[in-house]
Amino acid sequence: MMEVDASSQANGIITMEVNNRSTRSTEKRSLEIPVPRNEAKKNPETSESSTTVFINHGAIAWNEGRRRWVGDQSQKPGRMPKDPIISWSTTYEDLLSTSNKFSEPIPLSEMVDFLVDIWDSEGLFD
Repeated sequence: MMEVDASSQANGIITMEVNNRSTRSTEKRSLEIPVPRNEAKKNPETSESSTTVFINHGAIAWNEGRRRWVGDQSQKPGRMPKDPIISWSTTYEDLLSTSNKFSEPIPLSEMVDFLVDIWDSEGLFD
């Protein structure tokens, strides 16, 4: 249930009392929604259709937090392409026949590319 305080529209803010029935609490919360100045000046009794502006404060807060977490991308240097860890001459049998570890971890994208090439050459994608 929502009740709108029409006197607050003159200030450019709609105040609503929200009775949240989805929770077991019966307390009422006050919810404020900013209204554009031209909407705030309208008389709510004479206006046939009133529109309210919804501001997604959660999305705004999430984007600000993400921006702080990620930082300024323009300041970061671009990634230099690395040489592949798996040699271009390595075969599937070479990988299966050895128990030696690679000198460094193989990125997933590189291993997927390697396997797709092998499977393609064996006709598994026909």
